[in-house]
Amino acid sequence: MKLRVRLQKRTAPLELEGAEPTLGELRAQLRRALLHAWGYSSDTEFSITLNGKDALTEDEKTLASYGIVPGDLICLLLEETDAKSSLPPPSSSSPPSLQNGRETSTLTPKNQADGPKEERQNEQSDNQKAQVEAQKSDSRAGSSLEFPSGLVPEDVDLEEGTGSYPSEPMLCSEAADGEIPHSLEVLYLSAECTSATDALIVLVHLLMMETGYVPQGTEAKAVSMPEKWRGNGVYKLQYTHPLCEEGSAGLTCVPLGDLVAINATLKINREIKGVKRIQLLPASFVCFQEPEKVAGVYKDLQKLSRLFKDQLVYSLLAAARQALNLPDVFGLVVLPLELKLRIFRLLDVRSLISLSAVCRDLYAASNDQLLWRFMYLRDFRDPIARPRDTDWKEVMFQ
Repeated sequence: MKLRVRLQKRTAPLELEGAEPTLGELRAQLRRALLHAWGYSSDTEFSITLNGKDALTEDEKTLASYGIVPGDLICLLLEETDAKSSLPPPSSSSPPSLQNGRETSTLTPKNQADGPKEERQNEQSDNQKAQVEAQKSDSRAGSSLEFPSGLVPEDVDLEEGTGSYPSEPMLCSEAADGEIPHSLEVLYLSAECTSATDALIVLVHLLMMETGYVPQGTEAKAVSMPEKWRGNGVYKLQYTHPLCEEGSAGLTCVPLGDLVAINATLKINREIKGVKRIQLLPASFVCFQEPEKVAGVYKDLQKLSRLFKDQLVYSLLAAARQALNLPDVFGLVVLPLELKLRIFRLLDVRSLISLSAVCRDLYAASNDQLLWRFMYLRDFRDPIARPRDTDWKEVMFQ
């Protein structure tokens, strides 16, 4: 398993051996290889986190049980007493110079700073020349740095033959043209797609997982497609969701000429009912001319993420919670009243009336008198002084 490790402002790749490495094995590899490479003692106390705050503590658990997959970013937190490294901080302008295979700092030592000014300038000039030579050598031969065991250079892909991907975790809604999330790349390669429709279903599967759905039929979430996801002309995917544990959701994807029809269903208490249907055009989001170049296969990921989640995923989750008699947990309804009123003020009168007909909660919120006073004075210039108990909604429709 190949991961990326961040400590303060430094980031480096790290490779772990074994099919199911544990947290303890990761901790030992970090002590043995990475801490020493960054100038820390092997006795340095540190915590392993995924979000930079909550430490992972159970060393006997596998990384997969924490949801860690190849390419993930691991953050290290040092104890305050160990927070200083014996090496100089990394420079954003240029790497350390190399002389005879050893790193030399561009900072002038203190005892030399007291010498003649001309001598110090000559040494700085020599250091700058050494940096230029090292950079030229790196551009010709890849890199002249000797990496400790378990580390690979930053400019080497973590998966051979998979192309480049951004250094930070990414959602489909954040992907620009020419970039794809590493999770999508891993899924695509594991699926062995043979058509644009296959590639689109892989993307749909990832979008479901991005919104919290847990796939059924696979033990390694986010690293492989579920079993039997691709049938005879029909694609079937099954999910559960932590917010609707007593029910399950299913997607049935059927190619219809140039389109793919995706039908979302819910299974609550052994009863299956259809919830939503959406049609997608694979050619709008998949370019399958060079399927081996994963980064070039997908396009307009931001558009599809917004379209698919807004029109299907969130409606599916809301319908599941409603069927289980659970309260809403997202969307306009659960916002505080003051935020709802701020949003309502941006609407025109027709839209506000339509919104008030959605449910009792929005109806009650939309009947706020100060809201209707604002709407009236915004749309009409009324010179008449009115009393405080004026029904501004009634005045609006007089």
